[in-house]
Amino acid sequence: MKNFSKTSKITLAVLLLIAVWVLASIPASAQVKDVSTMLSSWWSTLKTIVDPVVNIVSIVLGLIGFVKLLPIFAKFLKGEPTSADAFLNHGGGFVIAFVIMQLIRLVIM
Repeated sequence: MKNFSKTSKITLAVLLLIAVWVLASIPASAQVKDVSTMLSSWWSTLKTIVDPVVNIVSIVLGLIGFVKLLPIFAKFLKGEPTSADAFLNHGGGFVIAFVIMQLIRLVIM
């Protein structure tokens, strides 16, 4: 059997938690006769869960980006030649992560 990395184990655990959450929500909504009403209820529940999670992740990414970019910006101000590339790499990565989080919010909402 293949040894899995820590990231793949965490991803698998998150997917299992989502599957358990979906399966746990089915018996509660099984009393509903109309499937479209059940799906609408499930979708509205998903919306109420995703919005705060996206907010928290965006705030955490912003704080991490700010803390990581401060020393790079200080090196940039001192005039170190490699700091401009590092500044663009790190800053661009955090901007892309923030844009992806906002796209997830836009699609779900």
